Amino acid sequence: YVAFLVRSTFGFGDALVGMPLLVLVVSIQIAAPLMALLALTMALMILIKNHKHVHFRITWKLVLSAVAGIPVGLFYVKHLIHRVVSLVLAIFIIAFALTRIFQIKVKSKVPGVLYYMVGFVSGILGGAYNTNGPPVIMLLSAQNWPARKFRSTLQGYFFFVGISVVAGHLFLGNVTKDVFWYYLYGLPFLILAFLLGEYWFGKIKSEKFYIWVYLLLLLNGIGLMIKLFFV
Repeated sequence: YVAFLVRSTFGFGDALVGMPLLVLVVSIQIAAPLMALLALTMALMILIKNHKHVHFRITWKLVLSAVAGIPVGLFYVKHLIHRVVSLVLAIFIIAFALTRIFQIKVKSKVPGVLYYMVGFVSGILGGAYNTNGPPVIMLLSAQNWPARKFRSTLQGYFFFVGISVVAGHLFLGNVTKDVFWYYLYGLPFLILAFLLGEYWFGKIKSEKFYIWVYLLLLLNGIGLMIKLFFV
């Protein structure tokens, strides 16, 4: 519930909060497809409520290039040294978050080709290490959009990419009867988290919203570091 309350309010962060807690009570074989199903459902609910604020042209650029990058991650990048790739990603996330938190000026205008590049990289990371969110979150948060446009467009990306993730779990037989029943048990709490998150989101001013976004990114990067060196 807490994980998806964070997701509903800020548009991401459910995996950062939820996965470490979920694997304490169920196996990773259940946790991974369960989180994928719940995340897809949350993205759909936010999209239905906020579809008018989605920048669909950018969403499709990110989604199509991410789908192209997933096979590269699955079949090639996965064989690289995981610790090195994760360390580089963690350093980049932390540096970006600190840059934005301390309001260090960065170039905000983004060339169109960068959306394809970031989408492709996110697909590679998603295919190899199931970490497709941070590159897209960093790119969209740097646009200085209104908070609702950022959050809604991010859900568009997560929803369409999430379909492919859930399809993969279904194809591999990971969505078992136990996963399905856990999903049904969690659905009422997911809906409650969505409603409360929407309410809280409406109360947060745009500039304060982005401070929370950068803090969550910073925690994401630190979490990756801790996982690399202490787990």
